[in-house]
Amino acid sequence: MKSLVKVLILFALCQFANANERALLGVTSINDMMDRDTINLPNCESGRNAITTHIKMKVNRYRIKLHKLKVTFGNGETQELYARKRFRKGSTSEWLELLGGPRCVRRIKIKADASIFGPSLRKKAHVSFYRKL
Repeated sequence: MKSLVKVLILFALCQFANANERALLGVTSINDMMDRDTINLPNCESGRNAITTHIKMKVNRYRIKLHKLKVTFGNGETQELYARKRFRKGSTSEWLELLGGPRCVRRIKIKADASIFGPSLRKKAHVSFYRKL
């Protein structure tokens, strides 16, 4: 179910991503409790992913508290990115610089929890990641 939601959101956001000189990397959903998720990206050689120097995240639907954001590159190296801790719905981070020049991002790991009120367990915050063109 989680992957179906990701695909639908990814499809909807793809149409808006190119207008602001950014390309969508992936989307994930964050639960009300502490949640960890990994977005695996295709190889840069496949044509569906490209090298970049910066990434940005956007939060939709509910507020989140970010605990950790880690990026793994195509050569296996990792970098922990630092962004502000709390994001309101509809807000974005600044462009987060990837060290080492233009690189291929293979994996994004996020550890966060959403601020959701109410009894429904289906409510989730959606976090989108973009790369700079």
